[in-house]
Amino acid sequence: MSNNISSNKKGSVVIVGGGIGGMQAALDLANSQFKVHLIQRETSIGGTMVMLDKTFPTGDCSMCMISPKMVEVGRHLNIDLHLRAEVVSVEGQPGDFKIKVKHAPRYVDPDKCTGCGDCEAKCPKRLPNEFEQGLSKRKCIYSLFAQAVPNTRAISAEHCLFLTRGTCKKCEKACKAGAINFEDKEKEIEINAGAVILSPGLDRYDAKVRGELGLGRWKNVVTSLQFERILSASGPYTGVVTRPSDEKHPKKVAWIQCVGSRDPHNANPWCSSVCCMYATKQSIIAKEHDKNIEPTIFYMEMRSFGKDFDKYVERAKNDYGVRYLRSMVSAVKEDPATGDLIMRYADEAGKLIDETFDMVVLSVGLEPHKDAAEFAKTFDIETDPHLFAKTSPLSPVKTSRDGIYVTGTYQGPKDIPDTVMQGSAVAGEAMALLAEARGTETVPKELVPETNVENAKPRIGVFVCHCGTNIASNVNIDEVVAAVKDLPDIAYVTDTIYACAQDNQEIIKKTVKDKELNRVVIASCTPRTHEPLFQDTIRDAGLNKYLFDLSDIREQCSWCHPGQKEESTKKAIQIVKMSIAKSRLQEPIKSEHVGVTPACLIIGGGIAGMTAALSLAEQGFTVHLIEKEDELGGLVRKLNSTLEGNDVQEFLESTIAKVLANELITVHAGTEVVNTDGFVGNFKTTLSDTNVIEHGTIIISTGGVEYKPTEYLSSESNKVITQRELEKRLA
Repeated sequence: MSNNISSNKKGSVVIVGGGIGGMQAALDLANSQFKVHLIQRETSIGGTMVMLDKTFPTGDCSMCMISPKMVEVGRHLNIDLHLRAEVVSVEGQPGDFKIKVKHAPRYVDPDKCTGCGDCEAKCPKRLPNEFEQGLSKRKCIYSLFAQAVPNTRAISAEHCLFLTRGTCKKCEKACKAGAINFEDKEKEIEINAGAVILSPGLDRYDAKVRGELGLGRWKNVVTSLQFERILSASGPYTGVVTRPSDEKHPKKVAWIQCVGSRDPHNANPWCSSVCCMYATKQSIIAKEHDKNIEPTIFYMEMRSFGKDFDKYVERAKNDYGVRYLRSMVSAVKEDPATGDLIMRYADEAGKLIDETFDMVVLSVGLEPHKDAAEFAKTFDIETDPHLFAKTSPLSPVKTSRDGIYVTGTYQGPKDIPDTVMQGSAVAGEAMALLAEARGTETVPKELVPETNVENAKPRIGVFVCHCGTNIASNVNIDEVVAAVKDLPDIAYVTDTIYACAQDNQEIIKKTVKDKELNRVVIASCTPRTHEPLFQDTIRDAGLNKYLFDLSDIREQCSWCHPGQKEESTKKAIQIVKMSIAKSRLQEPIKSEHVGVTPACLIIGGGIAGMTAALSLAEQGFTVHLIEKEDELGGLVRKLNSTLEGNDVQEFLESTIAKVLANELITVHAGTEVVNTDGFVGNFKTTLSDTNVIEHGTIIISTGGVEYKPTEYLSSESNKVITQRELEKRLA
């Protein structure tokens, strides 16, 4: 294996895995003028996050957060999706790899498929729905889920009546677009790319191995991911908390923690990082869905270590009455007459207790895919003893093979925010490697001419979103539509299940053209995540993107007034009417392009600030690094080693040397920021030494300080010290 870097670098990157980490990396790269090839085994991008109902600790709708990213990836000119595909081999060197990709047959032409679903309706073959974790059925010809990107069908060849027996073809007869192709064959292509990013995602521990817990034996024992689908508005029970055996509403629900995690003798030795928090989240959401539910979480230790995570656990206890029991559950039995579950556990005093629950949720841990060893062999990278990609604690996105990087749970168990951050980090590594090839393989987006609406009478189109049942469960959508359809200047009103889904984006675009709309109002969820998506959609239809208004009837109506459907509906109607009134007065705003200063000001010369400075400088950008102390290093100067034993001081000195040697980085030590003026792309900052710096962006990396406690005798006895003080004594 050669680690020599090619002099003929390619301006493209292959990303293996289309979950949230892979998508974040893809968007960062594509928006920075690098061509991206996104390889995904499934028929849609999205990964595991699309299966979740909500995210912790904010309680945001998971699909509402990820759907705009999925649509953006799906329609980005510089991202090519390779679905039902996997990498066969990787040859070459950093900057110039040759990647062979095998495409499995879909038997449906994605260029012809309109996503109408007529074929699916006629298909007679029903199979367990993998996306719904086996809680419902799907057809043999299917779309992975309602908001899939792309929302085109595929056929499960091993179950298709025609492909296995030569009979049926009902899907072909139903398809008006002629998209069905039973002659489809496996294809192999070669991609020439400068770097490879591995983001294959995760697998979940098979809890059936723990037979004493009853998964697969007792119907009302479910995995944590199955419970996510039960909670989800788009799931098999439309968000109604129901137990699978008889579809009754459970009252007592138990969560068993660390199933498959922290168990070196019978399962995996590592902590899966997310289980404590997702169990807490699920118990809160279940209680919000049904106030009669009594949640109990059986745990060994509650590892709520993230920002505000402990507050979230305390909120679960105090506001929702979630019962936390520190105990190992030894067995789960079923009462065959009722389907109820009897759990045997020892309390903290060691007393054995049998308690009956209506439903049990197993918090299963995370682990690499079953084919992780073969996967690593394909890319010629090293793994750790547990088959996660081997990386250094001080360089967690670099694999053992130069030019091949890793992000997300293939590097180790982590939650969604950490995965997203690592996705951006790995994109930065690839950009630094391929800096001189930036823009060599991308194409610019050509916008359609804007429709001239000057002096035109407003023709307003209103789209009211159900958001599955996130909105529709507490707002009467039909009443909202009826209340606004006869208002002046309304040219079109409709409702939609998911306005942000890719197929509905196309419908909105087509409707703008067909109905000659010159204003658009969408009543859905938060503008924080969705406004840019909808603005881009109407711009693609020829409308100025500022002729749009978003009515937030999810956060401002449905979610904040639970159980008050009549009042929520009235409020939603008023909010939509306000948006319509505002839209009548909207005028096109011309976007001006101004030059930007290709320099970055980084405030804080600790390890994070220096790492950011090096990444930017390696991409060719000027950096000004501001440090108020006389030397770089920050808090890391007070640390000796990582948990794994890495020499932190050696790493720090190496990083400082790289910063000082880089001609594009100017270090301003013993300096502070006095004032900053300007706007994005063009700032002017005055420093305490009176220097004025012009720059386009700012990164704030000022670090933190150790809390100085007054409790636990710390201010009274020299025998009570902080961890930082202990670190100093151990040096």
